[in-house]
Amino acid sequence: MKIPKGLASYSQKLEDYAKVAVTFFFLGWNVIEGAIFENEYPHIFVKLYPTPIWRLALLLGLVAGALWDEFVGIMLAFTAFFYVMDMEVTKEKWR
Repeated sequence: MKIPKGLASYSQKLEDYAKVAVTFFFLGWNVIEGAIFENEYPHIFVKLYPTPIWRLALLLGLVAGALWDEFVGIMLAFTAFFYVMDMEVTKEKWR
C-alpha cells in the first residue's frame, strides 16, 4: 500500500521533530547528570543494575537509538556512561 505524498512528507517531518525532541531530552538529562558528581538514582534503577537483562536492554536501546539517528545514539551513549559510572560509585559507597 502506497502512502499518499502529502502524508509521507508529514510523516517525515514528524519523525524529524521526534528525533530533535529525543536528542534534546537526553542532552538535558546528560547535562544534569554530568554536572552532579555522585548522583542518586531512583531505587528501582539501583536494584535493576546488577541484573544482566537490564544491562542488555540498555545496550539494545543504545543500538536502536543509534540506528534511528546518530545524534540520538550519541546522547544515549552518554546517558548509559553516566549511569554506569554513577552506579559503580553508588555500589562502592554502600559496601
